[in-house]
Amino acid sequence: MNFLIVVLGILVLFIHRFYCCNFKVNVRSETEHDVWAQFTFHNKTQSEVLNFTRYGEERELRVTGVICNIGPTILKSYKEFPKKGVKPIGETSAFLDGNGEMFYKIFPKQGPMAVRSFAMICGFGQCRVG
Repeated sequence: MNFLIVVLGILVLFIHRFYCCNFKVNVRSETEHDVWAQFTFHNKTQSEVLNFTRYGEERELRVTGVICNIGPTILKSYKEFPKKGVKPIGETSAFLDGNGEMFYKIFPKQGPMAVRSFAMICGFGQCRVG
């Protein structure tokens, strides 16, 4: 009986570790001008609109879900508040999963870029600069 409980516990940990995501995204502004950013996640939900008003300003979000790499995580940046008809400065996307952290920077003319990651599975897109 104890063996069965141990096996079930290991199975639950395995499923949670490999089929659930719980990662942090860190976004940093690399411009002194106002810029807005918004994520669209694998399940088509969107984050709150993030507003950056100064160089070096940072925001963090936590992404949780099941099988997060089923669709891309997209980050778009804008010169004004994103609404219908407003075109983004740029965007970056990748299929993300894991329990680590992704780091993004928003540049004034190029838009957002993923610059590094820690303990993440990243593919089919821009995973880091360099």
